Amino acid sequence: MEKLEQIINTNPANPQSESFIRRAYNFGKKYIDYKMGLGGAIVMGSVVFGINYYDTSELLGSTTAALKQGAYTFLSGGSIMKGCEYLATKINDRTKALIASIIIPSLVSISLTYGVHSMKGTPKPIESTIPTAALVIPSTAIWGITKRKQLE
Repeated sequence: MEKLEQIINTNPANPQSESFIRRAYNFGKKYIDYKMGLGGAIVMGSVVFGINYYDTSELLGSTTAALKQGAYTFLSGGSIMKGCEYLATKINDRTKALIASIIIPSLVSISLTYGVHSMKGTPKPIESTIPTAALVIPSTAIWGITKRKQLE
């Protein structure tokens, strides 16, 4: 069995010598903020589980909703926050950059969350979308402002 160091080998001088896992991780890092995605997945998955379990006492449906929300938040939430960062730093006008970095990612996030929960398996899709709506706007505002300040 290969050593862990060999599996996740990084050699910037020769990218072809990197393992598949490392190349996939590096590729994803361009488009997904893993740290923000993981934090969001834990928080939002827990909130959605609580909402659905409290209202229905249905363990399977609540767990399904929480897992969907967690997976969705990790991937798309991490991507949305990376997009927020991109908008905040690439648009020259500070005001337009901050407005775009809040509104666009928030609308995308709310729409996608509702779409995911409208699929079969979530007992309360609208109620499961409300936490995203409540948290994504301040999150993108804080992240956009932080990244813009780092740029300036």
